Amino acid sequence: MKEKLTDKAIVQRFFDRDEDVLTDVEARYGSYLFTVANNILQNTEDSKECVNDTYLSAWQKIPPHRPPVLLTFLAKITRGHAIDRWRQNRSLKRGGGQYVLPLDELADIVAGSEEITATVEVSELAVSISKFLAAENSLVRQVFVCRYFYCDRITDIARMFGRSEGGIKAILHRTRAKLREELIKEGWFYET
Repeated sequence: MKEKLTDKAIVQRFFDRDEDVLTDVEARYGSYLFTVANNILQNTEDSKECVNDTYLSAWQKIPPHRPPVLLTFLAKITRGHAIDRWRQNRSLKRGGGQYVLPLDELADIVAGSEEITATVEVSELAVSISKFLAAENSLVRQVFVCRYFYCDRITDIARMFGRSEGGIKAILHRTRAKLREELIKEGWFYET
């Protein structure tokens, strides 16, 4: 029986350039990474390709990077590939998708983002959002990240946290309102 490897051991295998590590990563995290991609793309083939691209990207980024939480590192790469693919698909056929809905929910908060990106780095806005989320309780942070980072559906988030869909919607609504107020206080944009 093969013993279960820790993330640290898996990352070390990347550093050792053990090509078999990709098979183990796929077995351990593949279905989750597929879910991340498919939540954005809603297309099985494109999602599978994004996951495969994630393995190649991980191989190229480890080393020199040594991620402390491998799943988060891989999910972030997968999300990036899926968003790129979504943009490519959208520009080709102007289709819709589930990825748009979570961003539409945040549109009121970052209205005028053209002005923001013209004057400051997007990474500074990310720091402000991260600081805001750090002050919130664990449930709020997790729900927010599930919805707006992983683009999970409300029904899936409700099931994950044992809450009603209405309860999750209420948490997200209150959090967006508080985030908007915080970003106004920090001067990211003005109240209209």
